Amino acid sequence: MLSIDRARFQPRGRGISMNSYRAAALVAASVLMALPASEASACSCGRSSAKERFAKADLIVKGRMKLVTFGVELPDSQTDREPPRLTRGDFEIDKVVKGTFKGKTLSVYTGAGMGDCGRLGEFLSAAFYYHSDKFAVYEFGLSKAEFAGQTLYFTSICDYAKGPKDGQE
Repeated sequence: MLSIDRARFQPRGRGISMNSYRAAALVAASVLMALPASEASACSCGRSSAKERFAKADLIVKGRMKLVTFGVELPDSQTDREPPRLTRGDFEIDKVVKGTFKGKTLSVYTGAGMGDCGRLGEFLSAAFYYHSDKFAVYEFGLSKAEFAGQTLYFTSICDYAKGPKDGQE
């Protein structure tokens, strides 16, 4: 049986008590602390230096992100699962740093960055500052994969990258 003590619920003229604010703050802090921990544990790259990531890349390109498309599906004819939804960046190449690529633009695929190791943040930042010489130029290390008869290039936070702010990621 539920009993309510009327003395505890007397109006004080202030509305919500300070204890309610403290309880809400505690719950909010707990949720905010749990979110980064769950994201960090979902994507694990292991420890490697920028030099090691550079060596692992199939192709490294330097340039600018012209367009970002979120929610691109890559149909997988091998399985009956739902196709993965990725982010595609249309990258204008200024220079091929490692490997060979004949062309001035390249479609680069990555995840959303919510535990799938994607570089959505870097893609959006590079596209937003497209016309800036200071903030738009990136180097991305790419992995090459054959998919449905096409060669596709992918990058993740586990791969080599050199951004405009810190010089090295």
